[in-house]
Amino acid sequence: MTEHRAPSFDQAKLDKLYPIPSHAPVAQAPRRFPGVTPESTATLLDTLKDNHVKWHIFFNEKHFHNHTSHHLLALYHLGANSETIKAAYATHTSYQRKAYESPGAISRDNFHEHLADEDYYNAYLKFFSDELLDKGPAAVIEEFIFSPRANIEPPKSGKEPMQMANRFLAGLLHPLIHTGYGCEFGILGQLAEGLAETAVHSPLAPSLTPPTLMQYIGAATNDAANATVSRLTSLFPSFGLGRAAPPAEPQAPQKTVHALTLISRLMHDDHFSYKTIALPPPEESEEDTSLERVLHLRGAELAEIAQEWTVDGTNAAEVASKIEELFWTNVVLFGIAGWGARAKSKTGKFNADFFFVHLVTSSLLLPSIVAYLSPTSTAILLRTYLLNTLALYVARGRPALPVADFFDSVSPAPAPPAASLPQNTPADGTLTAENRTPSAWLAVAQSTLEHPDDHLCKLQRSLAHFDELYGATPAGHLKKLGVELDGVERLDGSLFVRVSGLAMERLGWMREGEAREDWDFEGFFHEQ
Repeated sequence: MTEHRAPSFDQAKLDKLYPIPSHAPVAQAPRRFPGVTPESTATLLDTLKDNHVKWHIFFNEKHFHNHTSHHLLALYHLGANSETIKAAYATHTSYQRKAYESPGAISRDNFHEHLADEDYYNAYLKFFSDELLDKGPAAVIEEFIFSPRANIEPPKSGKEPMQMANRFLAGLLHPLIHTGYGCEFGILGQLAEGLAETAVHSPLAPSLTPPTLMQYIGAATNDAANATVSRLTSLFPSFGLGRAAPPAEPQAPQKTVHALTLISRLMHDDHFSYKTIALPPPEESEEDTSLERVLHLRGAELAEIAQEWTVDGTNAAEVASKIEELFWTNVVLFGIAGWGARAKSKTGKFNADFFFVHLVTSSLLLPSIVAYLSPTSTAILLRTYLLNTLALYVARGRPALPVADFFDSVSPAPAPPAASLPQNTPADGTLTAENRTPSAWLAVAQSTLEHPDDHLCKLQRSLAHFDELYGATPAGHLKKLGVELDGVERLDGSLFVRVSGLAMERLGWMREGEAREDWDFEGFFHEQ
């Protein structure tokens, strides 16, 4: 076994990479729950720095991701105190792989030479840390993720294009998620980790970033310098981007096909059946490769379908509208599909699909990422993200979406187990003495804060934010938008709290005495 030397870090630079977290850059990104204190902030930064210095981005040889920082930042967002943050960090340290010095340094000249090589993670981490401190995240993300040189131009004569936008979506979206947390909280160290993680990932199938979409990527070099900054509505002080130009006058979004309509069309097209594609039974773990198979066998056709879903990156209203579509679509896939499959799942419970939950938690971060992108790069990110969503829907078995049955059956007022609720008699004059859970979200947040699963807090903060933005949406609204989906006239803003309750029931109200349970990996291959 090769002995690796531990990497060294400059403390002063580390402190610059990990400032006090900023608020999210745009209104469509999450607003922090109350509960942040100087003590919890200090604990957060201490644990993030420790994770940054000590551990590799992959915690095993299968390239399972170290997303300790996601857990810590999600808990901090939900108002966790210092002790809870420390306890959460301790759940991760026992299985992480130690960080080690790379065989050599990464520079602009050799950047392309060590892509997909995990041994160079630390070198890429140091490279991106320096670049971010020097140029800020907007310029770095544009140059190294979305520019023509990063994607379609050979880095040197005879070398293959680097496909960095493709790598950004690989690994079940973990590079995007990791980078997104850096954008949301204004932490350059988190961003550096996410970009380095992107570099050491292999790309998915080329169809994920098809030539029909990438052919106009060259425009990113023309509009990046001005449009990137001008699209910010507020700044992360810690990023030091300077003063933003005033945002452009709002324009009405252009009407195109809705993302849920595309999902519905796939659901009714047997050409995308798992039997027609000959998908093997899913591996019940993170190692499942169905997505890659779908992209290889149906990627070009999915890309053609996705062409109907266009994005004008210069139109802020349209960008926000398209991101909202992704919010609704991904929660419908996770929640309504999971509920509809309960009877045939191995547990007989809500099928809390591990892959679909990543669609929900990654979509939450899109507003924070696009706040730092040029219009062209915004369009590329959102359109490739949608293509990934369509492909994953097919790869998981194209589950049915019984919207009407869901709204007939799933409670809009989830509550912890009755035995865990206060047994004392409320005082006279209590407004609704018989209601021991007057706010479902407060109950969910309290239980989530103490649950050790690192994906649950990411899911619940996503659902809570969507509820804040769209909870008042009346039934019939999406039908008026032209969504083609059976039962869509029933879909309303209570979707998010209903799904929140299902997730708690499946993972367990542990704080209230229920046993811990887990996510589901079996997919939805029993329905066809």
